Amino acid sequence: MNEEEKTAIIQNLNLRVGNDINDLKSTLQIQAELTTKRDLLLKNLNAANNEVPQKLAAALEKAELNSSHIDKLKSRSDELKKKVETFLNKTEPLRNEFDKRFAAINKLEEVLIYLKSFEKIDDLSKQMKQSNDDEQLVLLYSELKNMCIQYQKGHRASYVKEYTHYWHNVLKEKLTKNYEDVLKLLKWPFSAPPENPPAPKEVMVKFSSLTKYLFLIEEPEELVNNNVTTEDWQEKGPCLPVRVLLRPLKKRFQFHFTGSRQTARIDRPEWFLTQTLTWIKNHQGFVRHHVQPIADKLELKHVYAVDEFNAGLIALAAERLHTVLALYHTQSSKGEIVDVDAAFAHAVDETLGFHRELVEITGRDINTVLSVLTKVETFLRWQTVEKKYALAKMDEILESPQWSEGVGSGAGAATGAALWIPRAADWFVTLLRTIEDRYKLLPQPGHRLNFLELQLELVEEWRIRLTQLLSAGLDSLHVDSFLSPDSTSHPVTAVINAAHHTMTVLLQWAHSLHYLQLHFYRRQFHNFTQQQHHDEEFSEETTDTDYTESDETPVKKHKEISAHALSLMEVELQAKNLALSEMSRRNSLVVELNQYDITMPIANPAVAEPLTGEDEAEEAGVFAEAPALLARLRDSGLASLAEHILLEFKAGLKDYKRQKWHSLVVVEQLALCVSSSLCRPLAALCARLARAAHSLAPPLTARLRAHLADIVDNYIFDEIVLESWFNTGGTMQFTYDVTKNLVPAFAPPNKVATEVYQLPRLLEACKILNLDYDDARRLRACLTKQPAAAEEQLDNHKIRFITPAQVLQILNQRTDLSDASSPSSVMELF
Repeated sequence: MNEEEKTAIIQNLNLRVGNDINDLKSTLQIQAELTTKRDLLLKNLNAANNEVPQKLAAALEKAELNSSHIDKLKSRSDELKKKVETFLNKTEPLRNEFDKRFAAINKLEEVLIYLKSFEKIDDLSKQMKQSNDDEQLVLLYSELKNMCIQYQKGHRASYVKEYTHYWHNVLKEKLTKNYEDVLKLLKWPFSAPPENPPAPKEVMVKFSSLTKYLFLIEEPEELVNNNVTTEDWQEKGPCLPVRVLLRPLKKRFQFHFTGSRQTARIDRPEWFLTQTLTWIKNHQGFVRHHVQPIADKLELKHVYAVDEFNAGLIALAAERLHTVLALYHTQSSKGEIVDVDAAFAHAVDETLGFHRELVEITGRDINTVLSVLTKVETFLRWQTVEKKYALAKMDEILESPQWSEGVGSGAGAATGAALWIPRAADWFVTLLRTIEDRYKLLPQPGHRLNFLELQLELVEEWRIRLTQLLSAGLDSLHVDSFLSPDSTSHPVTAVINAAHHTMTVLLQWAHSLHYLQLHFYRRQFHNFTQQQHHDEEFSEETTDTDYTESDETPVKKHKEISAHALSLMEVELQAKNLALSEMSRRNSLVVELNQYDITMPIANPAVAEPLTGEDEAEEAGVFAEAPALLARLRDSGLASLAEHILLEFKAGLKDYKRQKWHSLVVVEQLALCVSSSLCRPLAALCARLARAAHSLAPPLTARLRAHLADIVDNYIFDEIVLESWFNTGGTMQFTYDVTKNLVPAFAPPNKVATEVYQLPRLLEACKILNLDYDDARRLRACLTKQPAAAEEQLDNHKIRFITPAQVLQILNQRTDLSDASSPSSVMELF
């Protein structure tokens, strides 16, 4: 017994006995309970000791009986095995004889079944010859088909296959003739969508029965493949009822749109394309409601009657379109068509319009017609024609006298358009959007990437033309430019606006689903081609090098890499998924940003301006460096425009720089006015800035204003502040000129001048000049004797844009702080 158990027993006894030592009655009760428990345990222990020997003896006796029984069973089993072996040895000759005779009987039975199958085939054929009932004929033919499917090898398979084909042709000819007779009663093909019901009931019953029979007499090879998907029916052809339904439409198509008829003109492809759409509209409802349900009842899961019917008509249009486009190549040499490129472009537009309407009518994206446009020769010509007409349109746009006007001005103003967007830029963006609308229908991303390269070429051509216009516009600038209230936009501001608008649009497009998908596809396809190139190099190395058993590492590594290689279809799918995830990420970013500032009108704040380095390339997406080049052109134009605006301002500051700031009389604050020598150049600067701001986009106006303010800030600081002495009157006048005239001149219209910090160096210079005498002396002493603590002192005075040496120079040029030891330095100014 451990200490814990002893402690628990003692505590229990203390609780039951109590604290009163004179009252020990409870101990007698405890003693009685413990005695009773002891006697009960002893009794149970004795009883158990008495029962154990009896049970053990019984178990041993039972085990001995079982052991003897097992021995008897083993001996009996051995005797039976010997008897069986003896019996098998005696009967083996008899059994061998029986096996031979049974094998002969089975072979004779197979021969009999084989001969009976031929007899059955002949019997089915005789019955079909004697029968005139269509339903019975179809049932008998179904048995032939089942036998054809059942027997796949040997002469019997050929025999039943020949019979099946023979009767298939017979039944097809007979049922097709009956089917065509019923179609005449239905007035097929329809000239308009049929009414409901389209014909008498007995005619529709007969039509349904014949449709069912035509489904049932399909070739056995087609019925065996029940795993046909919705895309495979285009390769295997339409089902038999649909082929019969298409016959009269094919005849009409060939009659009207082939040969030398007027309706077969090769420069009018819209005629046969429109007719194809009309036939689809008029007939697909009938096929959907009266042909497809029969296939569904027969559980023909591989039959899609409406799609097969539409595909048959579209194939006619695609074949004719292919012929027409091929004739365009020959007509260019014969000269029968005046403008072959215009006819080709017209055919492409009509084809794309046909595809759009086809998708709306059928609800399916069928690319049969588009595949004609993506044939190598046709596709290359399509790109050439697109580029030719795009460049011609670009030249026509820029040669127009209205190219620099804003889209929000003039008689042809766009509703809700901005006044600063030049018509040429708007036309060019529309041109790019039109090209995109045409090629984004193409199913293959590789073809879309080719057109994207064409767009990039056009953007580069546009940038070159804008650069030429900017150079010509800068050469045409004169003294009075941006001074007269001319309503027309100057070529320089028009070029800057055009470059900015094009850049902004490209950055916004780069984040759309269409261009994001192309961006990721191009990236994935680049990795895919690199992997293919790596595989080819590795295969060449493995053929030229004999690896030993110890050199298995490169092979294993290559297998691991190849296991992760993607097919082209997987590359396209992965690019689409990446584009969708990127779109959702950007949309969530916009939502989060809009929660903080609901006044932001920008749809996507991430595309306001191009970034730098890797971020810039990522933001530009598929457009690569095009937005950055346009931004550089825009900034170059703004810099040249700022230089022109400041040219007269700098020249007019000569008198202002020669002003005697050290000897100006102190004037009351209310009596101060702008310096006369600053008034004229500042007025001209403000006039030019206001005129340019009226023509530029709001972001560009802010850029120009900030650029001008920075130049003016540095120029006046270097040429006046650092080169002049200031007394109290000069300080007051200079501070008034800066805070009340220069700062408001560069402040945005919607900002208060006191809230704008556009001229930081001049404002800090005014702060230094206006320091109290004692504070100025202490600051100068600190800058002179403790250069290490200078930055902290300047930071306390909120001076961050002027260096300590410049601050010390300004303080030394205050006349009230001039050294008494060298009075000549001040007296030389008078």
